[in-house]
Amino acid sequence: MRIGWAVLFSVFLVQFYNPTGVAKADSLLQLSTINCTGASVRIALRSTDRLPEASGAARVERKGGTTEIDVKLESMKPASLFGGDYNTYVLWVVPPGGPAENLGEFTLDGSEAALRTSTPAAEFGILVTAEPHYLVRSPSAFVVLENEPNANGRTVGQELLEGVYNFTRSTLDDAKEAKGQVHSEVKQAFTAVRLARRAGAARLAGAEFARAQGALQETLALWQARKPRPEIAAQARETVRLAVTARRLAEEGALQGTRNETEGSGGGNGETEERTPRRMGRDWR
Repeated sequence: MRIGWAVLFSVFLVQFYNPTGVAKADSLLQLSTINCTGASVRIALRSTDRLPEASGAARVERKGGTTEIDVKLESMKPASLFGGDYNTYVLWVVPPGGPAENLGEFTLDGSEAALRTSTPAAEFGILVTAEPHYLVRSPSAFVVLENEPNANGRTVGQELLEGVYNFTRSTLDDAKEAKGQVHSEVKQAFTAVRLARRAGAARLAGAEFARAQGALQETLALWQARKPRPEIAAQARETVRLAVTARRLAEEGALQGTRNETEGSGGGNGETEERTPRRMGRDWR
């Protein structure tokens, strides 16, 4: 068993320091919305080329000022099989005018997953995407499921984050399903810190990045000591939270630095294009 833990730890280190391929194309995903008026309605979810064997359904019901959503997925495969930065699946609702709302992550049990959640929105499209961690703020280009077209709904456009996350394969059409429950918390923590480092957090948000690194070391210590999984998961999620904060501050600092350079150079009226990540359309343990 010691050898197994050592091997898995070495895999984490390789993933932490060695990036892989990155997608390049740009486009916009079009979704039709669902109108939730009160009665419980079943919404079919269709798969994309990312995970063509997947299927799912969402049951939505409007109660007062809240829409309750119960989603069940089948024929899923671990998001980590995409390689690179991908580790988990996240449920999104996209209301007209946006922004997309992260409603939580799925935990796979074999090839199945379920999530019960809610949103204040009464009209929205539904997406399931592969993501680096549970706290992402925008959907990635790796859409695996979306709601079926609705003749009575409006069409909304959703920009998908592209050119930021690494991957080794763009589809899981020939990948194997998992056996048993899939746990990705520790890998999410590794990836969140890696993304913060990639965004320049070590230089632009040094204190926050140091806290994230410290939290990651605590996560690894718990994991290597084989502490109860809930304890490891809680520490890993805290690591993700700290890393996301460091990354956000670094990106804000980089943007402010760009503005200062432009204004200082006497270039035009002082306005500058925001250097935000490129976006595209359709783009486990």
